[in-house]
Amino acid sequence: MRFSPLSKTPRGFTLIELLVVIAIIAILIGLLLPAVQKVREAAARTQSQNNVKQLGIACHSYHDIYNRLPGQWSTEGGVTASLHFWLLPYVEQNALFTLGLTNSNPHNIVAVRSAVIKTFISPLDTTSPGGISTGDWAASNYANNHGLFGSPGVSWDAKRALISITDGTSNTIAFAEKYGRCGGNGSLWAHGNWNWPWMSIWAINVNGNPPQSQPTQAACDPQTVQAFTAAGCTVGLADASVRTVRPGISAATWQNACYPTDGNVLGSDW
Repeated sequence: MRFSPLSKTPRGFTLIELLVVIAIIAILIGLLLPAVQKVREAAARTQSQNNVKQLGIACHSYHDIYNRLPGQWSTEGGVTASLHFWLLPYVEQNALFTLGLTNSNPHNIVAVRSAVIKTFISPLDTTSPGGISTGDWAASNYANNHGLFGSPGVSWDAKRALISITDGTSNTIAFAEKYGRCGGNGSLWAHGNWNWPWMSIWAINVNGNPPQSQPTQAACDPQTVQAFTAAGCTVGLADASVRTVRPGISAATWQNACYPTDGNVLGSDW
């Protein structure tokens, strides 16, 4: 007896089954995307914290040579420039620093003021695409504290030694995150004091408010600093350590952390 194989036509998905599969995939994607975004944000926040730490270490390296911190706007050897410019040799930017020294005002050199320095840029900033804030001026997302590097109401250069920070270097803020493009101004690392809201600084004596929490670019206040994420604002302290200032910090605690010699104890919200 001879048997012939049974012949069956392969059965495909029905329309309902296909729609169910698509729905399941969409749900899985919806669950996965927030997790991926959180991982990316955490990685970007870590990079930003590392940049702030590098700037703190650069300040200490400068201090090791000159026995004082750099000024926000100071003159050395006939060259007048911003704090960020004077830190260039300590963030592996010797060639740019040398080029800047060929002009008494390095910001006059387009190749200097337009240079996007990786250490100066936060991957969390969306206001200055490509690191350019406006025209041919590059941004710095890490503003420096006028209360530390300058003398409020007196000078842009405090010529401050670390030993003179009587409140303690671990209790004094040196750098904080700031939008590269903020309201009608910006945060330009090479900019000078002729229009200070464009400088990469904040002046606590002018605006004592704590960091803004994720404002829109239009609502950004160039006289203060900003938190790029809901976690808070990344700040670098004068001892080169890094911490996050969480939303809700009081103005009093923020101000006390910005002044290096006021003798005030930081609040419990620090």
